[in-house]
Amino acid sequence: MKKGSFLALMLAAVLAITTGCASTASPEPQAPANSGNAGETAPPKEGGSLTIASESEPGNLNPHIWPTSSDTFVTHMIFDSLVIPDKELKMVGSLAEKWDVSEDGKTYTFHLQKNVKWHDGTPFTAKDVAFTFASLAKPEYDAGGYWRVSPVVGAEEVHEGKAQEVSGIKVIDDNTIAFTTTDKFAPFISGLFIGIVPEHLLKDVSPKEWAKHAFNRNPVGTGPFKFVKWETGQYIELAANKDYFKGAPKLDKIVARFGDTNTMLAAFINKEVDLAPVPIAEIPSVQSLDYADLKLSNDLSMYYIGFNALNEHFQDKKVRQALAHAVDKQSIVGSILGEYGKVSFDVFPSNHWSHNPDVPQYTYDPAKAEALLQEAGYAKNGKGIYEKNGKELVFTLEVPTGKTEREKTAALLKQNFEKIGVKMELRALDFPTLVTKLLPKNADGTQRKVTANDYQAYILGFGVEADPDEYRSYFGSKYMPPNGYNFVSYSDPQVDQLLEQQVAEVDLEKRKNLIWEVGKKLAADEIWIPLYEQQAPYVANKRLGGFDPDFRGPTFNAKDWSVNQ
Repeated sequence: MKKGSFLALMLAAVLAITTGCASTASPEPQAPANSGNAGETAPPKEGGSLTIASESEPGNLNPHIWPTSSDTFVTHMIFDSLVIPDKELKMVGSLAEKWDVSEDGKTYTFHLQKNVKWHDGTPFTAKDVAFTFASLAKPEYDAGGYWRVSPVVGAEEVHEGKAQEVSGIKVIDDNTIAFTTTDKFAPFISGLFIGIVPEHLLKDVSPKEWAKHAFNRNPVGTGPFKFVKWETGQYIELAANKDYFKGAPKLDKIVARFGDTNTMLAAFINKEVDLAPVPIAEIPSVQSLDYADLKLSNDLSMYYIGFNALNEHFQDKKVRQALAHAVDKQSIVGSILGEYGKVSFDVFPSNHWSHNPDVPQYTYDPAKAEALLQEAGYAKNGKGIYEKNGKELVFTLEVPTGKTEREKTAALLKQNFEKIGVKMELRALDFPTLVTKLLPKNADGTQRKVTANDYQAYILGFGVEADPDEYRSYFGSKYMPPNGYNFVSYSDPQVDQLLEQQVAEVDLEKRKNLIWEVGKKLAADEIWIPLYEQQAPYVANKRLGGFDPDFRGPTFNAKDWSVNQ
């Protein structure tokens, strides 16, 4: 039994009960252990319900309010987007049946699916699409999605308050809409992968109020499942949309529960939930359950430490480089992730075309780390802590709870940094609270700029939706909150130029070279310290059929799930 594995004790108890009952009850038919696909031995059937588990409660259910993986865990089942990425990263139609591109490569005309209805019965039309994206350009919208519409003619004028309408968005008829971009824009289609929201429910609500509006707690979409209720801190219940334009889901109901990974896995072992994320240390335990299937998702993601560049210590990249050299990534991966993880040096995940294998690598070298600190003007004081101008190099790492591997990583990072004379405090907090630090608000609820006092450093994961252009919102100078996700306040003219050049390059190989240059510069500056990539393990009860997680998220194909027992 692995040290610290309290779940093993629970598992033993469950197996004892199961074994004790075997002589008096006929066991249900079971799929062979480790079959690899949940429920593959039984044909799908209609009806039934499932309970699934998430590591964190959503912040809100409007897909345009700083969406996180905790939010999309639910919203992917409620909302549809114009386009979606397939498993090969190719954008294919969803609400859009097809589209045409003009000869000059600037106008995209989308032909929408017919007979689509919102969950309240209202017909879906091109006006909903126009409303959704035009709203993202309004100056009062401040929730991270402006970059998706910024290439469209007239969006910048609306965003700056110089115009009322985005002239490049044209509703041709109920089932046809056209977008015209200012210049050729290679990743435009991929930026449209975001849920469409209903004009008839939000047209009279300023985007400034969206984050506080009741729609976030009672959403209406066009997706395969309808919202039923939200019990705060407990679960969200969804019911099948029997009129779904792609065909009704096989299930009648899905309940999404929230809790840290150990609590949710314990609920799985007790058969209270049918699907849960698995801490890597507990994989051997769940593999011994005869009613469980382990499923691994190769996400387009990596875990990293992010620094607030406004902090007086982290303004100097030599300090960030020193901390990168102080991290023993190989030991972290070996002790926490094992075969399910690998060391990362690039902010772009290794299984994506944006990854440059030749970025600068800050390998584990405590002596080099200390030398860099000394070059930056730091010296050890009598307590053995580096300081400069009388200020010790002490900082707090914000650690969102809910994911065991991340919490263990933070503890090892603390040891790594203290070994070289840097003191790091750990502050555990739930994910929604961390979001309030990274994306702070004014007293009236509007987004504001990040300051040096909001946070110092944090640890998180980052996953690519499909196209690396979303990095523009995380590292472009003009995308600092409230205009985007650059909450580390990183600003570099070369990176800005490269990020703008890559969107105009339609030749994929040339565009890749530009992205690779971005990766090199970010690796040199280390405003993010990449730590590792990790396979995402899930455990599913064998009665769940069709579960097939990938980089798009574990619930992306929930429409196709079924209960087979």
